[in-house]
Amino acid sequence: MNARALPRFHALKLEDQATVARTFSAEDVREWCDLAGVDAPFDQVPEPLIAGLFSYLLGEHLPGHGTNYLKQHMRFEEQGRIGEALTASVTVTHLRPGKALVNLDTLCTGEDGRVICAGDALVLFEQ
Repeated sequence: MNARALPRFHALKLEDQATVARTFSAEDVREWCDLAGVDAPFDQVPEPLIAGLFSYLLGEHLPGHGTNYLKQHMRFEEQGRIGEALTASVTVTHLRPGKALVNLDTLCTGEDGRVICAGDALVLFEQ
């Protein structure tokens, strides 16, 4: 690929990071249960809502628009609590300019710093 064809990719640097904090209310979880067709209400934040925080960061912030998910691995270590501020982050760990591929670490923590979810993602970033 031509370096001039991917100026935003080449602006990325190792250790670039994006973060978002979100608190999910009981109403948020009820709405998600309704949309997902889940009969029993959750007493914690469902894992797909936490995964959505990573999708938001990758698609809107880092790398941003033009990102295509290729792989994601997530290890859920704790439950996110309803009403708790969850902080999700993505950090660039590897750049492959020849293929416009970006590897990122993903992490979500609770208010007390405990790890809710950790993992990694591989995305194609061609814009």
